[in-house]
Formats: sequence, structure tokens, C-alpha cells
Amino acid sequence: MFPTYKAIKLLRVIDAVHGHTEPWVVLCEGENKLEAFVVKIFTEEHLLEKPRVHGEFCGTWMAGEFDLLTPEVAWIEMDQDFIHSLPPELEQKLDFHDDRLKFGSSMLSTFQHFPPGIKNSQFEKYLPVDRLFAFDNFIRNSDRGSHKPNLLLTPDEDAFLIDHEYALEIDSSTISDFENSNLPGRFSSTHITYPVLVSGSANQKHHYFEEFEIYLRSLNLKDFRKVLMEVENQGYHAEIGMIMDYFHYIQANPTTFVNLLKRQVL
Repeated sequence: MFPTYKAIKLLRVIDAVHGHTEPWVVLCEGENKLEAFVVKIFTEEHLLEKPRVHGEFCGTWMAGEFDLLTPEVAWIEMDQDFIHSLPPELEQKLDFHDDRLKFGSSMLSTFQHFPPGIKNSQFEKYLPVDRLFAFDNFIRNSDRGSHKPNLLLTPDEDAFLIDHEYALEIDSSTISDFENSNLPGRFSSTHITYPVLVSGSANQKHHYFEEFEIYLRSLNLKDFRKVLMEVENQGYHAEIGMIMDYFHYIQANPTTFVNLLKRQVL
């Protein structure tokens, strides 16, 4: 489902202040062109904490299904020639025995990080804020708050979602939490769109998440499972059965899910 690009040259390392890891900006070759990709270098410790690579690819795929923008993503191959071209301090960060393909996200040519204190009316020009709120709650992504919006704005007034490594925060208690109307604040009250949504008028709140529910009902979870399996087949592990159970549950109970979201922003 996703293309594979070959790493050619390291361009720079992104400072960790912008994220939980230090992604690399790498010049890559594929489909007869050279293109810069932001490549995530996850350690085995990172991957034991949560299914980060599954989260990245699944978050990107799912965003497209809800008509939200993300940069192009691809598998990035780092062969021995590339590895040996790295500065010694970076070469040591790669496990030579880990030859799995890496997750890469195309570098946008022009953008700014979501600015703090942006006016509600400006925010709403870039994307439907209620759909973004619902989307991150749906994929269980707690990593789009004011401290780290993971949202890139372009001069064309488009907003691109990035960094979904914290998505798929799903465990054996997730479904029962929903059955008990429990939605933790890390998915709701700390979300970047929360102040906009709670300040809406009664009429606006009445219509929140209507479009999201339409997308949810038509979502093809068979294709979603293909994404999970593609990542799994590259040697990364996730509890796919439990993840699929959660998404099937939400899709089977769309109105209940939407009503729970509405209660968070009343």
C-alpha cells in the first residue's frame, strides 16, 4: 500500500524539542525522483512502549479516510552504504542488526508550526476543528495538545497532520471505558481544538461531529486491517486483534461515540 524509498543522504537531524524523538531529514530516491523525508529512528525501547510504527502509518491512512491532510508517507530503506556515510555519533544510534524499513514522512516545502494563541476564526479556516477532535479521539491519539500540536499550516491555508506515533493507545480496558462513558482528559480536554469547541454556540454544538459520523459509518475496516498487516509484515509488532476489536466496536456504535464526544465539549 505504501511505496519504498531508498535513503541517499542525511540532510540534518531535527532537534528533540520538536518531538519525543530526533527524526532525521533524509534525501531519498524513489519513483524516479529525489525527495526529502522526515524519518523516524525508533529504538527498540521506543517500540516496546507502544506500536509507534503502526500508529504512524495507520494515523496517516485513517486521516485520508476522514478527509484530513497529511504529508505523503513511505517506507525508507537504509542500506549499508547509507549507514556508513553517517557521522560516527549518528551511526551508533542505528542497530546494525535491525534491517527493517523505517517510517518516513515527506517534508513539506513551505509551512509553519501551529502558532499558540491563534484566534478561533483563523483556526477554523484551516480545517474542521470538530472533525479533528473526533478523529484523534477515535484513533486514540493523545499527542495533539497546545504544547505539541503536530499540525503544520501552509500559505494556502491547509493544515497537515503529522506525528501519529502515539496513536492506537488501545488496551484490554478501552472498550469497557467507552461502555462506562469514560473518555480520559488526555484525549479531550487537553486537545488543541478543545478551547474552540467549548466556546461554540449552542447551535454549533448541536451539529458537532455530524460529518465525522458520516465518515465513520462508511469506513472500510478491511482496508484498515491491511495497513496494520503491512506494518506487521515488515517486522513490527502490535496487538492487531485487540486494535481491530476496538475499531469495530466504535463503528458499530457511532451515535454512542459521538454523544460521548459532545458531552466533553458542552
